[in-house]
Amino acid sequence: MDAQLQSLYRETLMKHSRDPSNRGPMDNASHSQEARNPLCGDQVTVHLKLENERITDARFEAQCCSICMASASMLTERVVGMTVQESKAFAQTLSDQLNRPGATVDLDPDDALHSLSGVKAFPSRIRCATLPWEALQDALPSDP
Repeated sequence: MDAQLQSLYRETLMKHSRDPSNRGPMDNASHSQEARNPLCGDQVTVHLKLENERITDARFEAQCCSICMASASMLTERVVGMTVQESKAFAQTLSDQLNRPGATVDLDPDDALHSLSGVKAFPSRIRCATLPWEALQDALPSDP
């Protein structure tokens, strides 16, 4: 991992893990899903409010490591305003890129989510980064 990516990885993940965006319950959620990683004990629940097939609000609750916390925080910032299909496709692409050896995370280097590509240097932590995105995909309604 180059020094610039390492710095972005550290700074962005620390910021989002120490002061996560949109953390807490959502009383009026239309969709929610919990995901767990039994190997490390991480658990995260993603709450969504959908109106006309578009995500209008997103929050999360979690008992997890800093990588998972930061990823969930960034997820809730990113998906608001996306359609169900856009968010599913984005989550799948991000997960595929993090899980595929040799693949790069195809995001603008200024995008906070680009920092998740730093987790590829630590294969045992990839699941920590993808767990909230798995919960998102499972929370979203299936195609008709």
